[in-house]
Amino acid sequence: METGKTGKYFQYAIGEIVLVVIGILIALQINNWNLSKQDAIFERKIIFELKKTIESDLDGFKESEKRIIRKDQAIDSILMHRNKLINLSEKELRKHHIRVGLGILLSYDKAVFETLKNSGLQKINSDTLKKVITRFYEVNLPRYHEFVDDNYNYYKPLSLELLKKLKQIRFYEDFFQTSKNSKGYYIRRKYDFSKIHSEEYKNYLLLHANYKLDDWYRVKSLIKKTEGVLDLINKEIEQRYKD
Repeated sequence: METGKTGKYFQYAIGEIVLVVIGILIALQINNWNLSKQDAIFERKIIFELKKTIESDLDGFKESEKRIIRKDQAIDSILMHRNKLINLSEKELRKHHIRVGLGILLSYDKAVFETLKNSGLQKINSDTLKKVITRFYEVNLPRYHEFVDDNYNYYKPLSLELLKKLKQIRFYEDFFQTSKNSKGYYIRRKYDFSKIHSEEYKNYLLLHANYKLDDWYRVKSLIKKTEGVLDLINKEIEQRYKD
C-alpha cells in the first residue's frame, strides 16, 4: 500500500479467483461429460438386454399358446370321435385325453427391468419407450399373469371334481406295475374309452373347452402386447444403434 501497488495486488487476486472458478467449471464439465457417457453406455446395454429378455418371454408365451392349441385340437378330435365323424385308436384317444387336461401358468423375467428401475428410469432418453416399458412390466404383465393364475385356480378344482366322477364310472383306474428290474413299482393308469360317450365325459370336455377359451383370449392378447413392445425397442435400436 505504501508503494501504491494495491490495485495490482487486487487484480492479481481476482485473476487467481477467476482461474480457480474456471478450473472448477472445467472439472464439473468433464465430470458431467463422463456421467453422460456412462449413462449412454448403460442405456445401450439395458435396451439390448430388455430386447433379449422380452424375446425370450415372448417365446415362452407362444409355447403356452401352442399348448392351448394342442388342447383345442384334442377336444375337437374327441368330440368328432364321439359323434362318429372319425375313428381314433386307443393310443390316439389316450394322447388326446391327456391334452384335454392341459393347463398353463405364465412366467416372465423382470430382472432387467428391476435393474433399470433401481438405476433410474430417466436413463432411458425416449419418453415413449420409458412409459411403454414401465407400463408393460408394472401393469400389463402382472395383470395377464393374474388372469391366467385366476383361471387355473378356478378351473383346477372343478376339473379334479369331474375326474372323480369319471373314476366313479370307471373311465380310468390306477394300478401298480413292477419296474423292469423288479426292484420297485410305479403307478400306471388304464382307461375304458367307451366311457367317453358318457354324460360325465361330455361335462369334462365342456369344462376344459371353456377353460381353453379363457386362457387363449388372454395369451393371444399378451402375445400381441409383447410384440408391440418388442417392435418399439427394435425401432429404437435401429434409429440409434445401427451398428
